[in-house]
Amino acid sequence: MASTSDESAATPLLSAGKGNLEEKKSPLKKHALIAFVIALPSIAPGMCLGFSAETLPQLDLGVTDAAWFASVIALMIPIGYLLSKPVMDRFGRRVALHTISAVGLLGWLMLSFRPTDPTPLKLYLGRMLTGVSVGLAMLPAATYANESLKKDAVQQTSIVTWSTVALCFGILVTYICGAMIPYYQVAGVAAIISVFALLAVAIFVPESPAWLQTKGRQGDADWVQKQLGTSQPSSSTDPEQPTPSAPVEQQPAQPTSFKEIIKEIEKPEVHKPLLIMSAFFFFQQFSGVFVFIAYMVDIVRSAGVIALNPYFVTVLSGVIIFGVSIAASFVYPKTGVRALATISGAGMCVTMLFIAVYLSLRPYFFTRAEYYYLRWIPLIAILLNITSSTVGFLILPWSMLGEVFPLNVKGTAGAIATTLGYIFCFIAIISFPHLWLSLGSDGVFYFYGFSALLGTIFVYKFLPETHGKTLEEVLEGFSKKKKEQI
Repeated sequence: MASTSDESAATPLLSAGKGNLEEKKSPLKKHALIAFVIALPSIAPGMCLGFSAETLPQLDLGVTDAAWFASVIALMIPIGYLLSKPVMDRFGRRVALHTISAVGLLGWLMLSFRPTDPTPLKLYLGRMLTGVSVGLAMLPAATYANESLKKDAVQQTSIVTWSTVALCFGILVTYICGAMIPYYQVAGVAAIISVFALLAVAIFVPESPAWLQTKGRQGDADWVQKQLGTSQPSSSTDPEQPTPSAPVEQQPAQPTSFKEIIKEIEKPEVHKPLLIMSAFFFFQQFSGVFVFIAYMVDIVRSAGVIALNPYFVTVLSGVIIFGVSIAASFVYPKTGVRALATISGAGMCVTMLFIAVYLSLRPYFFTRAEYYYLRWIPLIAILLNITSSTVGFLILPWSMLGEVFPLNVKGTAGAIATTLGYIFCFIAIISFPHLWLSLGSDGVFYFYGFSALLGTIFVYKFLPETHGKTLEEVLEGFSKKKKEQI
């Protein structure tokens, strides 16, 4: 009887035939499919990031209302990020993936129904909900991939970065749709994508075995592991193969009280990387990375681009962001982060200052027919700036959060750095219209160019190199005293 009970506890409510068919599939292909599906909920949140760029030119909003419409999501993203882990821990990784789409769907529906005169309150509420969905999308996919998919599959396909790629794809979708249809129809497209992602996760993604084990559901965990091909069946006699009932690796004790957290932060291996990453986020935002994404159409016009339609240039920018993010997901595991960040910052600095000088000198040559070819300069500079920012400053700070903090405070320190990063993002985005009015077009680009210059110097001198190093080696670099160099 005991044996029968154990078997029933480990047997899913699926037919044996389907299970056998699933086992015959290549684990790598199966894991790639699941990785693709868990990335789908990040597409609609990515659309949220670029939505203001296409929407603001269509709305009759004042400077202050427009600035709040573009920036309010930056205040809501940390809320979604902080809610994400409790949802994952209590309800599971699968439910957390559903939550991304469900919360985003509510916001997109509010933005998709267009009244005769859209009120700022309705627009703000829609943006706030979609902003929360961006924060909710930052953890579940990568967590699920690390816990549930084969390590060789994760390494070979860089699938832990696919959710970031999906966010960038969402930006591209917004730019393409926004160039062809009104903003409220773009919101409708995002709502449809949210529903599709919700159904895809429900159909194709089982719960994480690691989470099932933490809840004492060992039978369910064993079955999911067997279906995913991440462990040998419980009948395996190979002593070197881990069994499905192997205990979950224990994590270091987490500080619980505020006093314990402060005590941990006082350690050099914690507060040094926290200060460095917070400063990296600061220079990321005030170099104009997210400002460009949020105001892309207006930025293109401000840069003096007249060779092409600004909406078409925005689509080209979205293609670059998406393409570079895909390439970067395969390059990052093999390349030093400091070199990439330095190249990225230098490229942003040069292109920003180039546009600023062009705008300052434009009155002297703009009316002369023989200098017509110079009208292509700001377009080329804008596209090179987007390429430079995406390869480093746009993605690197987020990818490094899991590589520079001790395991026992990684979640807390990462949350602090992320929250500060989005506070900087909010300030940078909401201040752009006011900077543009007070400094002028060329002054804005001078401001972001010199910020990028300072950011480049900072990452070259202070950003820790994590490539080819273990976490212990990275932390040792923060905790030990610098030896005197001869």
